Amino acid sequence: MVELIDTTPIEVNGTRLAVVENGSGPPIIFVHGGVSDLRSWTNQIPAFTNGYRTICYSRRYHKPNTPIPSDAPDPIQTHVDDLATLIEQLGAEPAHIVGHSWGGLIALMLASQKPAQCKSLTLIEAPSVSVHLQIPPKPLPLLRLILPKPRLGLSIAKLGAGALAPAEKAFRKGDDKAAISYFGRGVLGAKAFEALSEERYQQVWDNRGTDRAQALYQGFPDLREAPLSNVRMPVLLLSGGLSPAVFRRLNEALAGILPNATHRVIPKASHIVHEDAPEALNSELLRFLQA
Repeated sequence: MVELIDTTPIEVNGTRLAVVENGSGPPIIFVHGGVSDLRSWTNQIPAFTNGYRTICYSRRYHKPNTPIPSDAPDPIQTHVDDLATLIEQLGAEPAHIVGHSWGGLIALMLASQKPAQCKSLTLIEAPSVSVHLQIPPKPLPLLRLILPKPRLGLSIAKLGAGALAPAEKAFRKGDDKAAISYFGRGVLGAKAFEALSEERYQQVWDNRGTDRAQALYQGFPDLREAPLSNVRMPVLLLSGGLSPAVFRRLNEALAGILPNATHRVIPKASHIVHEDAPEALNSELLRFLQA
């Protein structure tokens, strides 16, 4: 397992980010999701160091970096800028970027804003909800999405009502444990959330601060006018076969928007695809990179 004590701190945009780097070859950068840190890529680092300069880091405010103040917002653009600066400082341009969940959304935004930094893009269940709707959605725009795309629209509505809204309410009450439960069950599925190991739940708990900030202060960026036409590099979209349907629907929609995208479903995996089915994911990703 990747240990937090094995990291190197790198100064980026006024903060320090913990980085792990191994191997040589074309650079590949792993960007973790919410309630996670660089430890979530434990099963990827050794699989890619033979042939790639493998870089993973803990994003701003995630362990072992300085935690977010309880009253601070956490706009996603800050993380996009951090990733762009990190790539520049490491001399890793252009890099293969692999992003999971919120990290996938960060990677997608980077690719649209600075496509020259991205040789390829792999998005593991990026929550690209705000490509279609402003969040939180208003009734009329949601209806306009549901009518032509009922499976996508209804799955987004279910995610909002069953996970995001009750998690926000619990965070506002100061009940972080309930908020994480609502969020985890909605994003992973109840069965997968309950099956988290004690160690993995601790990682969730350690990194809950940014999820709280997103819920209370600044959540999804409005990507309805984002320059996604800039994302012309090869894109691999990965979904978990056991994950809530909304993520598969979002990937299907992205596959229809991005000009050079391929969508694959990894069986027997929840939302944390790279942790649930690492061998299958690594194989799919290596095949994509080699092609």
